[in-house]
Amino acid sequence: MTRTTVPRRSFLARLAAAGVGVGAALGGSAALPAAAGAESPSDDLDAWFGAMKGANKVIYDCVNPGGAPDGVMFARNIIKFSSEKLGTKDAEMSVVVSFRHFATPFGYNDAMWAKYPQFAEMLKVEDPKTKKPAARNWLLHELVEGEPGANIPGIRSHGVTFAVCGAATEFLARVIAGPKGDSKKIDAELAANLIPAAKMMPAGVVGVQRAQKAGFAYTYAG
Repeated sequence: MTRTTVPRRSFLARLAAAGVGVGAALGGSAALPAAAGAESPSDDLDAWFGAMKGANKVIYDCVNPGGAPDGVMFARNIIKFSSEKLGTKDAEMSVVVSFRHFATPFGYNDAMWAKYPQFAEMLKVEDPKTKKPAARNWLLHELVEGEPGANIPGIRSHGVTFAVCGAATEFLARVIAGPKGDSKKIDAELAANLIPAAKMMPAGVVGVQRAQKAGFAYTYAG
């Protein structure tokens, strides 16, 4: 398996060269909302995680491009070996793979990868079949290390769901749009073209927090 790791400084440097400043990448200097005095009521995210009734709950947190295939492999492994060694059924498993930060584009379908080659260029993602910059979400097709069931359709068939970072999606839309493009239109387009069984999070870190709040064990995938 080819692992792809993008050091944060070099990645932001490439984005700056594309016309996006580091301040914009990190969200600028916008103030955070004041903390509320009382606990927030349940919302759509709590309902989404709460609807997963399998007692064995885990979220795999994919942060870097090379972490995306590892997260898929981890999800496949927990389902496969829990079943083979412990007799666990799919209905007893609640597994989420989170694509956030630099792994976020793996939450988009093939059409977005083909339309926006910037994903492969910026993140240095190579298609394992063509050995060229990826023009598709290869995890929708190829197996990780050739292992049976180790791709997005394979784990989805066992009930795995996916979380995609909304904050990174907005940021990528700004990069693609550049100073004269319509970033809001691109943002909406990306959000409308997620992989099957995926839900957009306000931000990936929000999704991770809500998963843990709902009782999901956390595993960092890379």
